[in-house]
Amino acid sequence: MKYIFPIALLLALFYNSVAAQSPDTTIYEVAERMPLPLLTSCQPERHPDWTEDSIRRCAEAQLLAIVSKNIRYPEEARQNNLEGTVVTSFVIEPTGRISGIKILKDIGGGCGPEAARVLQALDEAGLRWLPGMRDGKPVRIRQALPLRFRLQEALPYFVNAAGDSIYVQVDSMPNFEGGDDGLLSYLLNGLQYPKAYRDSCKTGIIELALIIRPNGRVDIEDQLDFSGLGLDFQFEAIRLANRSSGKWIPAIYQGRPVATSVPIRMLFKSDQPGCKAANDAFDQAMILSNEAAALSGENELEQALGKWNQALALHPNNSELLYFRASTLLSLDKREEACADFSKVKMLMGTTWFEPLRRLVCGW
Repeated sequence: MKYIFPIALLLALFYNSVAAQSPDTTIYEVAERMPLPLLTSCQPERHPDWTEDSIRRCAEAQLLAIVSKNIRYPEEARQNNLEGTVVTSFVIEPTGRISGIKILKDIGGGCGPEAARVLQALDEAGLRWLPGMRDGKPVRIRQALPLRFRLQEALPYFVNAAGDSIYVQVDSMPNFEGGDDGLLSYLLNGLQYPKAYRDSCKTGIIELALIIRPNGRVDIEDQLDFSGLGLDFQFEAIRLANRSSGKWIPAIYQGRPVATSVPIRMLFKSDQPGCKAANDAFDQAMILSNEAAALSGENELEQALGKWNQALALHPNNSELLYFRASTLLSLDKREEACADFSKVKMLMGTTWFEPLRRLVCGW
């Protein structure tokens, strides 16, 4: 089956500084200075020797790349082998946001609405434009953007740094013996809180990325200690994960077992009576984070931010909570605050699982 490469959405955040002007509601087709997408990698301060045309070409090329990477090929178009160019148009407002998205040319199969969806999603995610200028004032400009829809044969796997083929497209995912209940029982009964830290009341989650081999053997691909629990806790998580080798039914692709990756989260909470307050605070932080995620899904971003703030007040050095709050701050155009959270995650963990996004947004 043909399908477009699955690529996660990349966020880009931009500045917006337009002085108050007398409103001009006319939509122009041309201007003395045409609009320009404000992309961090194409900012003039990064390329002091570039001409304005070079900056513009960079920004336009980056915009097309970002839009193309975030298109989800419509199933109807894929099934009917529809390919071609969809031409969109939209108004770039004096504020740098876009409005009035239209489809000027469509190839059918849901491609037109998908192009409009991506443009709207990028605007909501923080994409801003340098507005067009006429007579020294920012004005509304209608811009056209052609988008190419092309089916590609994608491999069902990627090759990791160790040279292993890790499948991302499978017919059935790996299963732990006994299913989800069996895995939960294994983690609850097998995870041991490090004895030397029982009175420390350290509470948090360690997430492991496990490679489940075709023979059911387990290898650990990555580990994220979101709460900075430390090496003893990390070693315990690794110990329990390694002991699960042979307890997995591998993923199946085209009738044969293949290697794939699955995430496993392990919760550490001390059973000491003196740790009840710390455990309760962590539990409440997780409840608040779930509420924040639900509010974000409903685009209630200010309310979601309030929940993230409350959760972090209870668990202030939780890198996962900091990351999600930063994502909400980005959606609210609060780049400086978001980058502060991203910076704290990097400081706490030494690295980030979202480094390309951090560099794109924060520029460092």
